[in-house]
Amino acid sequence: MNAAFFSNFFTAWRTSIQEGFSANRFFRDTIAGIVVGAISLPLSMAFAISSGMSPQSGLYTAIVGGLVAGIFGGSKYQVSGPTAAFIVILIPIVREHGPAGLMITTAFAGIILLILGLLKLGKLIDFISFPVIAGFTFGIAISVMILQLRSFFGVVAPPTNTVINEFTAICSHLETLNRADLILGMFTLVSLFVWSYFFKNIPAALVVLPISCVLGVFLTKFDPGFHFDTIENHFSMVAAGKVFHGIPPIPPQFACPWNLPGGMHLLDSFSGVMSMIKGAFTIAILCAIETLVTAVCGDRLTSTRNNPNGELIGHGLANVVSTFFGGFSVSGAIPRTAANIQAGGTSPWASVMHSVFLLASILFFSRYLGYLPLSAMAALLIYVAFFMSDLRGCIDIIRTAERDEWLTLILCAVLTVLFDMVTAIAAGVIVTSILFMYRMSVMSVTKEGVEESVEDQEVEKEAPPVAVPPGILYFKVEGALFFGSANRLTSEIKAEEGAKFAVIDLSDVPLIDSTGISQLVMTVKQLLAGGLVVSLTGLQPIPRSALRAANLGVEYPEVRVFRTNSEAFRVLLTPVSKILPIGHI
Repeated sequence: MNAAFFSNFFTAWRTSIQEGFSANRFFRDTIAGIVVGAISLPLSMAFAISSGMSPQSGLYTAIVGGLVAGIFGGSKYQVSGPTAAFIVILIPIVREHGPAGLMITTAFAGIILLILGLLKLGKLIDFISFPVIAGFTFGIAISVMILQLRSFFGVVAPPTNTVINEFTAICSHLETLNRADLILGMFTLVSLFVWSYFFKNIPAALVVLPISCVLGVFLTKFDPGFHFDTIENHFSMVAAGKVFHGIPPIPPQFACPWNLPGGMHLLDSFSGVMSMIKGAFTIAILCAIETLVTAVCGDRLTSTRNNPNGELIGHGLANVVSTFFGGFSVSGAIPRTAANIQAGGTSPWASVMHSVFLLASILFFSRYLGYLPLSAMAALLIYVAFFMSDLRGCIDIIRTAERDEWLTLILCAVLTVLFDMVTAIAAGVIVTSILFMYRMSVMSVTKEGVEESVEDQEVEKEAPPVAVPPGILYFKVEGALFFGSANRLTSEIKAEEGAKFAVIDLSDVPLIDSTGISQLVMTVKQLLAGGLVVSLTGLQPIPRSALRAANLGVEYPEVRVFRTNSEAFRVLLTPVSKILPIGHI
């Protein structure tokens, strides 16, 4: 094997080492890892419980999977573990094949991710449009909320395999509602939102969940009729000849998943193997999308670039290795990654410390974790799913985007709830591809007519090339800025030391969709944060209307818009500049 084969391994670590480690950076990454570990602790248990697994399996997933993904992955800021998005697709697998079946399925998914990374297919994420991602993410968030209602209300109902059946079962068994679980769940949910509104710098879960535990113990003492379903009285396991209630103080133990109860039986059946492989493709697709989207979000927050193929390889290995230590599906997680960046993390060392903190929590504090009420954990997941839904972003798309784009968003959300994520993504990609081809065909037919009939909005063309003056960064974007090209076209637009102005030439951009708008707005935001005065030039009618509808001029009034590059260069270098807002063009 040549060096090119290993070029996508350890990319985040190699980049961090090349940048140099100082004592201050090492200390900041250590603190960031501890902070993320504290946030990940309740989430990992909640995700595992809701997926039909034991709470310690969620911690084992975060410890082992997060460690392997951090070491082998391609993002310096990514912190991985179990996530809420997987709950919807893992529940049917666990109910059909059991915990051993889920672990074997996860291992198959890891192999698929590893192959995708080695084939360098990480850039395929660029061909899934923003409305499709927003739609299925919103659908998953709704599904997660519905799946928490059983524990939130304390309802006793038969197990189900689909989101719709779960909702129907809960509604038909409301007479079994547990008043104590409902009171504690409501208290936890309201407290999480109130705390996050007033105290944004301290994660709400770190404060509210301990209070919920204390409240649960107090209410039980106050009224013996109150009974809460907790981790301690709901889960138990036998290890080393002892029965442990709740979470055992035992580190992850190596064991082949097919040697677990029922594992070999699953591999003996061809239909069972094919069913698990089908589930593995679903897990792999979701992991790839969520991991790469989270890595891109981290890049936007830090003005860096991840290695998408390295991320697929790292998470492929993480999904394989975690199953040998009692874990299951691992992916990048926006709450962990954002918290890591906010806490000052700058390298994969923060991911390592995140795993170390979780391991120490199991060994020294497992007894206290058993007091967590399941209704409070359900409230935490409803809270996480609300922010995961990105309701504001979906509303913005519906308000500003073309009708076919927001209809695609709604279609993907509905299909995710009614069927599954893979169906939603497949339908979304097909619909957006057809719509894009239709748009391009319409533009090629009507372009000449538009230029003739809209003379006052015609883009002024420059005959000779204009030299770029010193102190101005000039970027020219060519071609349609849509979901398949937006990330690639804007990835090279970044601030440079010594520059005061940035000019983005869009005269050769005939079309921009909501994904392109999102990328362009994020690029403008990064340049402004770098202290540059940003200008756009040569806006054609369709991009101009799209940016006006997206309120770019309202959100960023300091952005200047010019008809030509020569006009932009002349005005920017003049002491007193005339600002031309987007809305006035």
